Amino acid sequence: MRFALPLVSLLFTAGPTLAGPTDAPPKAEAPAAAPALRFAWPTPSRVTVTERALKKGKRAVMRYDAVLSARQGGGYELKLDNFQFLEMEGRDVTKGEQPPGLKAATALASAIPTLVLSSDGQVEDLVGFEETMERSLALVPEEQGMREQIRKVLAQPAMVQAMKQKAGDFWNAWVGAWTGLDLAAGQERSGTVPMQLPSGSVDSVMTVRHRGPDADRKGAVRLELETVLEGEPFRKAMAGMVAQMAQGASAPGKAPPDFDAMLKSARRVSTVEVVTDGATLRPYSVRTAHVTKLQVEDEVREEREEHEYSFAWPERKAGKRR
Repeated sequence: MRFALPLVSLLFTAGPTLAGPTDAPPKAEAPAAAPALRFAWPTPSRVTVTERALKKGKRAVMRYDAVLSARQGGGYELKLDNFQFLEMEGRDVTKGEQPPGLKAATALASAIPTLVLSSDGQVEDLVGFEETMERSLALVPEEQGMREQIRKVLAQPAMVQAMKQKAGDFWNAWVGAWTGLDLAAGQERSGTVPMQLPSGSVDSVMTVRHRGPDADRKGAVRLELETVLEGEPFRKAMAGMVAQMAQGASAPGKAPPDFDAMLKSARRVSTVEVVTDGATLRPYSVRTAHVTKLQVEDEVREEREEHEYSFAWPERKAGKRR
């Protein structure tokens, strides 16, 4: 159980995919639409990304390269490489010998699957997902068959789909959520959008806003997306997913707790803020925040996860613009 529950948090604090076939920001019928934003990174492209993360009360600073290349037959691949932790809890970890825990974390982070992208910048598939899962499982102790129990839980189709969605979350915050957006500066749009969770589909309320041009960068625009999940359907979905994980990780013959009775309420608010080039959707900065509040019996628990990305684009274009 002590390993199953953090995996649940990993899946849900970061939120499901921000944009896809069933959960793209809702389209407006009025007012008249502005020209739609489109994905038009030059190919090939390489950009150095610095990420500052807050998760489970721990802070870290990482740096890596995002490399975009064209795929034979159409579409693109995005790979992260040259991964390095720069700081952990405010401490410089680039000097001296790395402790075993940091080496394991670096190895795991470096195993992020390659994203297969459509021509318009949407995540279609992953390459190397199985390798990532094997590296993750290798960090789970083998005592009392725990690793095999977790393996069985994660092999369930709903769990696989949820983890594949999460693997593309960073790209959806950078680019995927904004492709096709046709808001003019100052406009916003809201709608109810189905979101697929491992235990079923739940309606979310999405609001997307165009905050206008960025004052510091020519051609850049500021965009925001807020997603709210709450109410009884979301509470039941959360309880069902935790129960599903717990059942697979429980000792044989031992019934897991009644999470449906224990979980009294659940709410999650996710926000994404970007400053991006209006012509190509090459981001300059991205900030995501996810706040989850759960009432478990008489106790209210709140968890916050934040990621800030800054992008150092080369001065000269890496390739020909599409």
